[in-house]
Amino acid sequence: MKIGTWNIERMGRGQKFADLYRDELLSLKADVLVVTEPGPRFRDLFPEAVMSPENRPGRDSPEAWVAIIGENLEAITPEIDYTRLAVAARTEIDGQRVIVYGSVLPWNSAQHHAPDVYGSEKRPFIEIFEKALDEQVGDIEELRSRYPQDALIWAGDFNHTLIGRALSRGASELLRNAISELGLKAVNADSLHRAEGMNSLDLICVDSAWTCSEVATKYPEFEGRPFSDHRWYVAQVLP
Repeated sequence: MKIGTWNIERMGRGQKFADLYRDELLSLKADVLVVTEPGPRFRDLFPEAVMSPENRPGRDSPEAWVAIIGENLEAITPEIDYTRLAVAARTEIDGQRVIVYGSVLPWNSAQHHAPDVYGSEKRPFIEIFEKALDEQVGDIEELRSRYPQDALIWAGDFNHTLIGRALSRGASELLRNAISELGLKAVNADSLHRAEGMNSLDLICVDSAWTCSEVATKYPEFEGRPFSDHRWYVAQVLP
């Protein structure tokens, strides 16, 4: 199966080339694709997408933080709270039932950029990150208990590397531990980030027993202008 993730940075924050984003996403030919910061027009492009609550303040209208696209997706209810920056869905790929948990984890300036989520009272970043990570891990554990026969995919913009140069060593360590304790592995942890000398912040995590045969990645541009400040990643995995 092919699993992908891409932060499209609100589709260029208002640029008019929405069809180019749609075509790029479809060109990945992923069975499941977790799109972070999808932007206000994303549902017009992918009306069947499963999206997190559209409560993020936007320029023109409220937005979602995360969307999942793929065939035969089933939204999991009840809806995950907006402040989780996450959404979950179920599907079947090659006969394997799968839970897909797509999420965004706090970045170093998250409290400044998203006070509606992380509060306005100044706190150490590691406290913000640990709380958000614990909440998302709690969601995943609860989903596993509800669907014990399903495999799990956790993907999205984790905002921290697992190897190499770290934006927050404490956050990277907490994230490594959480992924391992869930019995998962990030198959693209050693892939390149857009920034030179840094590994991926956008991760695709699958069962540690699964095999990954290939990870594709690209930093797409149109007429010299990047689509986003993130690369996309697509992993070919085999349960």
